[in-house]
Amino acid sequence: NIKISFFVTGKWAEKNPTILKSILEKGHEIGNHGYNHIDYDKLDYEKNFEEISKAHIVIKDILNYDAKLFAPPSGAYNDNTIKAAKDLDYDVIMWSIDTIDWRNDSYKDIIIQRVMDKIHNSAIILMHPTEETLKALPDIILQLYDSGYKIVRVKDIIN
Repeated sequence: NIKISFFVTGKWAEKNPTILKSILEKGHEIGNHGYNHIDYDKLDYEKNFEEISKAHIVIKDILNYDAKLFAPPSGAYNDNTIKAAKDLDYDVIMWSIDTIDWRNDSYKDIIIQRVMDKIHNSAIILMHPTEETLKALPDIILQLYDSGYKIVRVKDIIN
């Protein structure tokens, strides 16, 4: 019974429209993660604009939903990324806790520890859809609630 934010690439959204629709229908927030999962800090303004805009169009076409938050892949951005996102009416979002769950050495207990060691008010926790993250999530959720935290969407934090 929690609602969270999913930042998806346009490429993923195109391949998984049914899953994307289900995520939104369950009350979760959808954010833009660019069309391709590339380092946006290496792109000029036009390419940043194109990547963010292309993902926006894909998400909008599938969901009839205007994403308003952009999280740059790998946290890689530059002034061009920020300007392009702002020109497309996006707020740029970064995380404050990285589970590093995409690495091969990230097992359930390590992922849990990475969250719990750094948890703070209004934390934005970066996670990916990995098997070890799926194993860690029930424990993370219980430990966060036991510690008095609430789990909410990013828009609930920034609003």
